[in-house]
Amino acid sequence: MAAEELNVTQAAVSRQIKLLEDDFGTALFNRLTRAVELTDAGRRLFPQVSDAFHQLELASSQVWGNKGSGVLTVSVLPTFSVKWLMPRLLDFSELHPDIEVHLVNTIAPVNFERAEVDLAIRVGSTESQDSNLSQVEIDLLMVRGGEALIYQDLLPDEMIAVASPDYLARHGPITNVYDLQHVDLIHMATRQNAWADYLFALGLKAPPTQDGPSYGHFFLSLQAAIEGRGVALVPEILGKADLRSGLLVQALPQKVQSAGAYYLIGRKSGWKQKKIRIFREWILDKAHRI
Repeated sequence: MAAEELNVTQAAVSRQIKLLEDDFGTALFNRLTRAVELTDAGRRLFPQVSDAFHQLELASSQVWGNKGSGVLTVSVLPTFSVKWLMPRLLDFSELHPDIEVHLVNTIAPVNFERAEVDLAIRVGSTESQDSNLSQVEIDLLMVRGGEALIYQDLLPDEMIAVASPDYLARHGPITNVYDLQHVDLIHMATRQNAWADYLFALGLKAPPTQDGPSYGHFFLSLQAAIEGRGVALVPEILGKADLRSGLLVQALPQKVQSAGAYYLIGRKSGWKQKKIRIFREWILDKAHRI
C-alpha cells in the first residue's frame, strides 16, 4: 500500500526503510509473515515524523495558496455529478479557464489522507445533526481518516416520489400515500430503508412492498422511473431536471427531509487555497440559485 501511494516499487520502499534503520542504528519495524508493525522505537518516532510532514504540508499550502490555476480534483457522488454538477461545469470552465476540474465519481467514503483530491461532495450528516423518525435515513459514510476537515453546507437532501406520466396513466393517479401500496416501488441498494422511512413520515405504518427493482445509483432509479418501471424515491435536487423536462412528474406533493444534507468537504489546511476558494464560491453561488 505504501509503495502504491508513493508510486514506487515495494523493493524501493524496503531499501529506504533499511537505510533509515541503519541511520538510527535500530529497527523501526517488526517484519511479520503477512504484515509489519512498528517497534517501540518506531512508535516513538512516528508522531514526530507525522507532525513534521503536516507542518511541511501547511507551509507548502501557504506557498501555493495564491495560485488560482492548475488542476482541481473533486471526488463526487456519481448521480450528483451527472444530474447536477456536470451540466453546470461549462459555466465554471468559461469563467475560470486556467482551472481544470477533474471529477472522481464514487460513492465510497473519501479519505483525504490517502486520496489525491482537493474537495469532495458527499451526502450525509455531521456530528452536530440529530436524526428523528420523520426523516429518511442515509446509510452512506461521508469520509474516513482522521484529518482535520471543513464541512460546507451545500444543498438539502429532500426526498420526493417520482414517476413517468405514462406509468401514472396506466396505473391511475396517486392521490395519497396509501396508493403507494398498490404500485411498483423502485428501491435503492444504498438507502434500503428509504421508502419505509418516507412512508412512515407521511403516516403510513405498513412496510412497503419489496417486489420492485433495486439499483445502486440514483441515476439508475431515475432512468427506471422514466422508462415506466415504477415509482422512485429520489432527492429532489437530483430529479429536478427530469421534472422540468416532463420526463417525470412528482407522484405526491409531499417531500420528506433526510437525516442529512449535501456537503462540500475539504482539508482545513487547503481550504483557503485560491483555486479551492474560487471553486467553493462558484458552487455555493450555483447552489443558492436552486
